[in-house]
Amino acid sequence: MMAAALLFSTQNAVAQNDSEANTLFGGNSSFNSEDLGFFLGANYGITQMDGFNTSLLHLRSGLSLKDKFTIGAYFSTAINEIRPQSELIPNLYMDYWTVGGFVEYTLFSDKIFHLTTPVYFGYGEVEMDLENGPALLGEAKFLQIEPVALLEVNLHKFVRFNIGAGYRFVSQMDYRNFNQSDISGLTAYVGLKFGLFR
Repeated sequence: MMAAALLFSTQNAVAQNDSEANTLFGGNSSFNSEDLGFFLGANYGITQMDGFNTSLLHLRSGLSLKDKFTIGAYFSTAINEIRPQSELIPNLYMDYWTVGGFVEYTLFSDKIFHLTTPVYFGYGEVEMDLENGPALLGEAKFLQIEPVALLEVNLHKFVRFNIGAGYRFVSQMDYRNFNQSDISGLTAYVGLKFGLFR
């Protein structure tokens, strides 16, 4: 009888040891580190600011979960000299840049063609300069939100091409002869993403 009780308690202890606690990276977790991916991306954008055609260089990087949800950081800057139509002083041009973070959701990423929708939240600045140096006219700072929709194509396991558009919403600002409505607007994008998509 004592042997039977000892055998029962040993089996019970073994059964309890099989039930391990859930952990973030353990085998019994719903989260798996193999679900994490990352990418580096570069886009060329074309837009208008105060009536002038403007080219943008847009760089970003992010971490993704299950190739659906992504969070990351970005930097965007004008790559041509912006000549606002409201500016009255000759030989002045405007610099523009913005930096911040983004969240992104991707639909059907395992298909060759799919849709991805980043939303950018950033802080930016515009400043007038002379062709031969600083104009000393100060600058204007602003907050910016830009929702974007991109059609993506899986070119390779590690490379994706994208094309689409977004709309730039700029917070209240006044600088020289223009305000936020003159630099808010539609931007067309084309670019590439390089990374580990999973």
